Amino acid sequence: MIRNQLRLAAAAAACLVLAACSQPADMGPPQVDVPTPLPSGIDFSPEIETEPVDESCTPLASYNPGTTSVEQAIAGLDNQDQITIGVSQSTNLMGYIDPETNTPAGFDIDIATAIAHSILGPDATIRWVPMTSGEREEAVNSDRVDMVVRTMTMNCKRWANVEFSAEYFHAGQRLLVPTASGITGLADLADDHRVCTGDGSTSVRTIAEQSAAQAVTVPDFNDCLVLLQQGTVDAITSDDTILAGMAAQDPTLEVVGEAFSQEPYGMAFQKGNTDLARYVNGALAQIIANGTWQTAYNKWLEGPLGVPGVPPTPQYRD
Repeated sequence: MIRNQLRLAAAAAACLVLAACSQPADMGPPQVDVPTPLPSGIDFSPEIETEPVDESCTPLASYNPGTTSVEQAIAGLDNQDQITIGVSQSTNLMGYIDPETNTPAGFDIDIATAIAHSILGPDATIRWVPMTSGEREEAVNSDRVDMVVRTMTMNCKRWANVEFSAEYFHAGQRLLVPTASGITGLADLADDHRVCTGDGSTSVRTIAEQSAAQAVTVPDFNDCLVLLQQGTVDAITSDDTILAGMAAQDPTLEVVGEAFSQEPYGMAFQKGNTDLARYVNGALAQIIANGTWQTAYNKWLEGPLGVPGVPPTPQYRD
């Protein structure tokens, strides 16, 4: 009986040894490929405009304010008791939601606020409407907003669809890259590089024409920042104002290279609403003359851009 029990115990031990030997040496968790989350609306093969650039106008020339009255400007508002302004809510330094106050802040916001006060007084009711780059023209022409102040470049194609103020800021397109990328400017971009920019922006065509890189577009520039941080794209291209705001949020990124485009910003209005555009041009000249423009630049952009601010000289077509 004892010998039989010993045989059974030995056989059981042998089975345990064999079972142990048959198990994998590494019992760590299995490796699972999790796809990188991509933002809604991303386009890895955006349509690039190939038609000749419309140069039939002088894009910086807006309407002379002349003797346009504040009453004429107010008559151009959808609701004469308030002004509705389209802005970005996610462009650091230019137009974003301040997390401490939960209110819009930035250079564009300061300029828009000063314009609103000129029209409706210091107690003006302002309704801020957040929007993407691609929504700007539709927003003013469908009466969603009275005006758009959202880093919008003035060009002849857009002039055909909206009215613009005189230029209120002059920006230029550059690149934002990781500090260890080795990319120092436009010439370093190769055909295996992906460069992200906003859908509906002028940056798409510029990067396609001036580099071999593949353009990637997203509805909101902040999505570009996420894509760059996760390595889905190699660089972001946009105006230096927008890129400086991103670099301020992430010290592992840097703005590189010289500007390779001219991006004059104008405030947009519904096509045909020239009275509002004229009055705003007079108000813009005033906030430049009284130092409001300079104060806003010094607060938001002088440090990140690293250059003193000089307000644009307004140009008029009549």
